[in-house]
Amino acid sequence: MKRFIIILQIIFWTNIAIAEVVDLTCKLGDRKFYSGLDYKNSKWLNENGSSTYMTYTKDVIGTVKRQKGEMDITHTLWILSRKTGVGEIKGYVLTEDELKLISDKQLEDILFKKIGDLENKGLDSARNKSFAQTFVDYLLNRPNKKVGEYEVTPITTEFECEKSETKYKF
Repeated sequence: MKRFIIILQIIFWTNIAIAEVVDLTCKLGDRKFYSGLDYKNSKWLNENGSSTYMTYTKDVIGTVKRQKGEMDITHTLWILSRKTGVGEIKGYVLTEDELKLISDKQLEDILFKKIGDLENKGLDSARNKSFAQTFVDYLLNRPNKKVGEYEVTPITTEFECEKSETKYKF
């Protein structure tokens, strides 16, 4: 009986650890904002309750967010160091051809990894991470665009994050 209870406790603790969302308080200039990292579902949670797919390694976390507004930037790449808490945001203008190329690469990756079965909800996290990884890799390896004889580099801004002690509620 003791062994059964210990096994149940281990399963319970393991599931809690996997389902945990890491809450962060981040600072960009004078502005503070919330970010949550949901490793179980491979999602980067935003302070307005929305989310984007994320990818991560032992060193960095990355996501790509679509931009709306008055700026010419269509997408931003967010990279956060897991060791230092320092991150970078890079702004890009992506064309429809580039978005189609990224979409095609995402589909190829899903088929290659055999995680395309949409009926299998257990594969959602792997698909989410694959979507993000393909997008992040594309932007990290994208050559700078040329305008005339000048190279146009992405607009880059730094931010910092630290683990929040209180849980964020939307």
